[in-house]
Amino acid sequence: MGRIIRAGVKMEHLGKVFREFRTSGNYSLKEAAGESCSTSQLSRFELGESDLAVSRFFEILDNIHVTIENFMDKARNFHNHEHVAMMGQIVPLYYSNDIAGFQKLQREQLEKAKSSTNPLYFELNWILLQGLICQRDSTYEMKQDDLDKVADYLFKTEEWTMYELILFGNLYSFYDVDYVTRIGREVMEREEFYIEIGRHKRLVLILALNCYQHCLEHLSFENASYFETYTEKIIGKGIKLYERNIFHYLKGFSLYQKGQCKEGCKQMQEAMHIFDLLGLPEQVAYYQEHYEKFVKN
Repeated sequence: MGRIIRAGVKMEHLGKVFREFRTSGNYSLKEAAGESCSTSQLSRFELGESDLAVSRFFEILDNIHVTIENFMDKARNFHNHEHVAMMGQIVPLYYSNDIAGFQKLQREQLEKAKSSTNPLYFELNWILLQGLICQRDSTYEMKQDDLDKVADYLFKTEEWTMYELILFGNLYSFYDVDYVTRIGREVMEREEFYIEIGRHKRLVLILALNCYQHCLEHLSFENASYFETYTEKIIGKGIKLYERNIFHYLKGFSLYQKGQCKEGCKQMQEAMHIFDLLGLPEQVAYYQEHYEKFVKN
C-alpha cells in the first residue's frame, strides 16, 4: 500500500501538437508539408497514424516557423495534461473501491492500444490500473510478466517525466525492497531535474515517502534511513501540511517497527487525528487500515 501518485511524449501526440501549431498559424497542409513530405503523409502524422523521419520533422517545423524548443514545451504540457486527466478519473475510483470503474478504464486502454502506433503506453496504463485494483481488492493478482514489462520500460527510460513517477510511484509495492530502494535512490539523486518544477517536486516527495514506508514495512532500516534523510531535506517550508503529516505518521511507524511501540503508536494516532481535523476521511481510513495491519494489539 502507499499514497496514490497522481499526475516522455508519445509519438502520436507529436502529430496532434503539430496540427495545433499549424492551424493556429493558419498554414494549410500543403504549405506545412512543402517539399518535405506529401500532404497525405502529413495528414496521417497529425492523426497519429504514422511517424515521420526526424529530418523531415525538423523541416516541417521550419515550414510553419516553430522552434523545436517551443514545440517540445507544448508537447510535454499536452502529455502531462493527459496524465493528470487520467489520474483525475482514477483517484475517486481508488478511494471508493470501484473495481468495475477501473475495469472499464482498462478496456478503454486496450481499445486505444489496438489503434495506436505506440501501444506500449496504453499497455502500461492497463498494468497501472491492474495494480490499483490489486491494492483495493486482494482477490486480484499482479502477473510477474506485467511487472517485468514495467521494470523493463523504466530501466530503458533515461529521462523520467511525470509519467514514470506516476507509474513507479503507484506500483512500487509489488516489487522487492532492494529494487524499490535502487530505483528510488536513482530518482532522488536526479533531484536537480525535478525540484525546479513544483508538480514534480511534490511527486518526488510522495515517491520518497512511499519508498520510506515500503522499507519500514520490510524492516529494511538502513534503506529506510536514506529516504527519511532525503525527505527531511526536501520537505521545506513550501510543502503542505498533508505531506508533513504523512511523514509524521511514518516516523511514528518507524519507532514502532524498531521496538519503541508505545511512542510509535502515539505518534501514528496523532497523525490520523490531524487528518481527521483536516477533513480528510479517505486518508484517515487509509492509515487506520495500515495501522491495524501492522500494529499488534
